[in-house]
Amino acid sequence: GTERLCKLVSPNHKVVIITSDITRPFPSYKVIPSILDELRAAGVHYENITVVFALGSHRAHTRDEMCKLVGNEVFNQVRCIDSAPSDCVHLGTTSRGTPVDIFRPVAEADVRICIGNIEYHYFAGYSGGAKAIMPGVSTRAAIQANHSHMVLKEAAAGRLSGNPVREDIDEVAKFCPIDFIVNVVLNEKKEIIHCVSGHYIKAHRAGCTFLDR
Repeated sequence: GTERLCKLVSPNHKVVIITSDITRPFPSYKVIPSILDELRAAGVHYENITVVFALGSHRAHTRDEMCKLVGNEVFNQVRCIDSAPSDCVHLGTTSRGTPVDIFRPVAEADVRICIGNIEYHYFAGYSGGAKAIMPGVSTRAAIQANHSHMVLKEAAAGRLSGNPVREDIDEVAKFCPIDFIVNVVLNEKKEIIHCVSGHYIKAHRAGCTFLDR
């Protein structure tokens, strides 16, 4: 659903790569180097690239944890930071009343790349896609507003259509556009067995279809 990543960016773009924190099994160290190759092919300089760990409401990482997540080479090449709910920009409100409060470096970037793994989520339907933004780099108030819909019967594992939590998550991208995603499906050994990339809805849904099989 998109052009190849290297065709979506320009050398002067400020790019953020939003990835999972240490509570998730996503192997950032395996995926990010390929993304950096694409960005470099487009002429983007490392100083214009920031990796943001999407903490949601989780604790901050230590320096060693960040290094472990992305690998030594990536950690030394580009800026790596945790999201911080204390430094967010208010971009609007979703139709379900969720405030779109986004970590400033993500909100102010020219290009946003969301990465993560796709697995069943007990009330958001599936992980992955725009979930890197909401709840990934949002405020606690925004997360609570979104998660308040989990009590509805439509908020169920494996459900996308009509799921109020997932639809609220995806609507956030209207206020904070997602330019590209890279999502993977892992097996029981946490090995990558499938990868989808491109449009934050189309690629994500293709990954969900694979997981269902």
